[in-house]
Amino acid sequence: MPRQTIDFGIDLGTTNSAIAVMEGVEPLIIKNNQGQDITPSAIGFTKAGVLRQGDAAKRLQLGSPTDAYTEFKRRMGSDHIYEFPATGKRLRPEDLSAEVLKTLKGDVEQARGEAVEAAVITVPAAFELHQCDATRRAAALAGFITSPLVQEPVAAALAYGFQKDEEKAYWLVYDFGGGTFDAALIRTEEGIINVVAHEGDNFLGGSDIDWAILQELLLPKLTKDFDLTDFRRGNVRWEMAILKLKSAIEKAKIEASRSARAPLVECRFEDASGEEVDVEVLGLELTQQDIARIAAPFIAKSVTMVKKVLASKNLRPGDLHKAILVGGPTLAPYFRAQLQAELGAPVDFSVDPMTVVARGAAVFASTQMADKKAAAPVKVGEYDLDLKFKPTGIEPDPLVGGRVLASSAVSFAGHTIEFNNDKSGWTSGQAPVHDDGTFTVMLSAERKMRNQYRIILRNKSGQTQKVTPDSIHYTIGAAIEEQPIIHSIGVGLTNNSVRPYFAKGEGLPQKKMQKFHTAKAVKPGQADSAIRVPVVEGESELSDRNRLIGYLDITGAQIRRELPEGQEIEVTLRIDESREIIVEAFVPYLDEDFSKKLETGRKAAANSPEVLRERLTKEQKRLEALKSQADEAEDRGANKALGEIDREDATKELRRRLRDAEGDFVAGEQCDKMLLDMACRLDEVESQIKWPALVKEVRSLDQDLKNIAKESGSKQQQDKAEDLHDQAEEHIQSKNSDKLKRIKDQMLDLFRAILFEQPSFWAGFFRNLEQDVPLMNDAERAKRLIAHGRQAIAENNLQGLRNSCVQLSQLLPREAADEAQRGWNAGVI
Repeated sequence: MPRQTIDFGIDLGTTNSAIAVMEGVEPLIIKNNQGQDITPSAIGFTKAGVLRQGDAAKRLQLGSPTDAYTEFKRRMGSDHIYEFPATGKRLRPEDLSAEVLKTLKGDVEQARGEAVEAAVITVPAAFELHQCDATRRAAALAGFITSPLVQEPVAAALAYGFQKDEEKAYWLVYDFGGGTFDAALIRTEEGIINVVAHEGDNFLGGSDIDWAILQELLLPKLTKDFDLTDFRRGNVRWEMAILKLKSAIEKAKIEASRSARAPLVECRFEDASGEEVDVEVLGLELTQQDIARIAAPFIAKSVTMVKKVLASKNLRPGDLHKAILVGGPTLAPYFRAQLQAELGAPVDFSVDPMTVVARGAAVFASTQMADKKAAAPVKVGEYDLDLKFKPTGIEPDPLVGGRVLASSAVSFAGHTIEFNNDKSGWTSGQAPVHDDGTFTVMLSAERKMRNQYRIILRNKSGQTQKVTPDSIHYTIGAAIEEQPIIHSIGVGLTNNSVRPYFAKGEGLPQKKMQKFHTAKAVKPGQADSAIRVPVVEGESELSDRNRLIGYLDITGAQIRRELPEGQEIEVTLRIDESREIIVEAFVPYLDEDFSKKLETGRKAAANSPEVLRERLTKEQKRLEALKSQADEAEDRGANKALGEIDREDATKELRRRLRDAEGDFVAGEQCDKMLLDMACRLDEVESQIKWPALVKEVRSLDQDLKNIAKESGSKQQQDKAEDLHDQAEEHIQSKNSDKLKRIKDQMLDLFRAILFEQPSFWAGFFRNLEQDVPLMNDAERAKRLIAHGRQAIAENNLQGLRNSCVQLSQLLPREAADEAQRGWNAGVI
C-alpha cells in the first residue's frame, strides 16, 4: 500500500549525510551498504567515468584531488563549477548533492526493497534563500517528487521531544556540524514545539577547526624542515598535500576525542625538492590539549551567538531546561567541557549527535502527507475518499473530515462511514454521510503508537462498498507550530532604505502586500528600461548592507503603453514553509500583473579575490578616517567601538582570509561575511560620530521648512511639514540616525517642492547660471538657453524658465564622479 505520509527524512550534511524512516513512533536510521549509520558527503569519478560515493570518493580524492570533492554543501547556491578533467564532467554543487541523495535512496532500496519518491531534507537554519533553492534543485535532480525542507535545529528538537509532553520549558539546540553552526532557542509546551529565536553561521564548523589545526600546529613544523614555499590552503601547487594533511587531521581528531593523543597517519607527499614528507615517520600527532586550545575560539564564537539568542528573549543560561548537542564535533569531551563551562546549562546528548537530525527529519516527514499521484477515473461501483486530517498531532481525539467521490453524480443519503482501530478495539460507529458525500468523524487515539484505522463505507442497504484509501493512521506526538523566518525580508528603495515585509522570527508561511510608487518612467518596447523591485534579506535598514535575494523587473518589453513616473504599484511577497519566495506586482495604471519566482542563485564572482580586495581597502581607509574623526570629536563611545575592532585585529584576519580566497571559495564566502559585518560596525560608528551634526542640520532645515511652508506653502504642505517635524523629534529621541536621515531627505524634498513653485527662486537661479556660462561644456547651446530663459522671464513663463535652468545646469562640469548608486538599483519609492 502506498505511504500516506512521507516518512523518510534526510540529513544532507557538509561532511556526512544520513537517512532515517519513521516506523510507528520511532525514527530508525537506515544503514548504508557498508553497515554504517552515516555516509560521507563525497562524490568522485574515476578516469573511466565510474561514479564513486562516500568513503570510496574520499579515498579517490586523496590520490587525485580533481577527480573527487567534499564540502560542496558550503558552495550551495553559488554558480561555482566543479571540474573533473579526466572525464570532462562539469558539475554544480547541487549536482554533487543530488548524487549524495541518490546514494541514500539506493541504500533504502537495497536494505528495504522500497523506492523512495519523497523525503524531507534538512537545511541549516542559517541557510539563506539561494542555498535553500539549490537544495530543492538537488532533490529534484535526485528524482524526489516531493522534498519539503525542515531546519536542522527543528528536526533535532523533534527527535528529542516527539513523544514527550512536558510543561513549558526552553531548550537550546546547539548544532555544531562539519561546516555550519546553528543555535536555536526552542519553547516546548503541551506537545507544541516552537522556535522562538535563532542565530547561526553558515561558515563555522568542525572543518574550520581542522583548517586551524593545519594552519597553527602543522604548517610551522613542516615549513621549517622542508622545502614548502607558499604551502597554504588555496595554492593549487600543494592541493594534494593539503588534502592529505586535512584528511589525516580529521581522523586523528576523531581518535583524540576518545584518547589523550592520536598520531597522524597515512599522509605522505614530496616537497619542492623531491624529499618525501611522511608525517607518521616524523612522529606528528594531535593531543586533546592542542585540539582544545585551537578549537577554543571557535567554540567561544558559537557561545557568543548562543548568549545573543538568549538575550533576545531576556533569558539567561540558567533558564534553559537543557542544551541539546548536535554534530560530530560535540562528541569530543574537551568540546563538551568548554561548552558547559561557558554556557552554564545542562547538556543532553542522549540521542546520537551524528544522526539526531536525520531522525528528527523522519519525525517531521511523518507529519507531511505524501503527494497523491494522478488518480485513475473512479470505477463504477467503487469510491474514492478525499480525506482532510493531520496524520500527527497532540489531540487524543482528532477530527477527520472528507468527501466520498463516485464515478458519476449520486446521492449518498443513507450511506454511513466507520473507522475501526483493530489493535485497540476502538470503533467510531457508523457515522452518517451527507447527500453530497461529505462527513466528519472524531477518532480516539492511543499514545506511544501509530494508530491504524480501517475504513468501512456502507450504502443505505448496509452493504460494504470498496473505497480507496481503505485505511489511515494517526500518531499522538509533538508538533512544530511553525518554522521561523531566519532573516528579515523586505524591498529595497531608491534611497537605499528597506521597506520591511517579514521580520526575523515570524512563522512561515507569510504573505503581505504594500504600495509603492515608480521612481521613473518606462516606455514600451525598450527592454533595457525597467522598474526594478529588489527583495533583500537581512537586518540592516540600509538596502545594500543586506543580501540581495533577487528582483522583479517591469520592463518596456512587457508593457503596451508608457508607464509614467510616480505611478502606484502594489507589491506582494509570498514565502512558503520551505522559504520559496514569489514576488508579484500589480500596476493599476496599466491594469496588469507581473510575477516572478525569485531565482536566488548567488554569483561566485561577487566574492572574487579582486572584488574582496577592493572592499577591504575601502573599509580600511574608512576605519582610519573614522579614527581621526572620533579623536577630533572626542567621542568616547566611537573610540571604544573602534578600539574593539583594533583589538580583534579584524583587518589582519581579513587579509589572511583574502589570501586563502585566491583558491578557496569557502574562504571567500567567510571573507565576504566578515567584510559585511565590519562595514555594518563602521556604519554604526560613523552614525555615532556624525550624530550631533546631523541633529543640528535637521533642526535647522526643520525651521527653514516651517518658515517657507508658512509663507508660501499650501495647507497640505504645511500639515506635511508639521508631520515631518514630529517624526524628526521622535527619531532624535530614539537616536535612530538612519531614519532621521530619511526624514531629512523628505524635508529637503518638501522644501524644494515649495521653493520650486516660486518665480523669484528661478529668476535668481537663472542669474547665477548666466555668470557660469564660460564654464559650461557647450558654449553655443548655453547661449541659446540663456536667450530662451530671458524670453521666459519677459513673458512671465515659469515653466519655460525652469526648463532653461535645468538644461543649463546639466552643461556645468561635474567636479567629481558621483558615488556609485546604492540600493541594488531599485526603481520604487
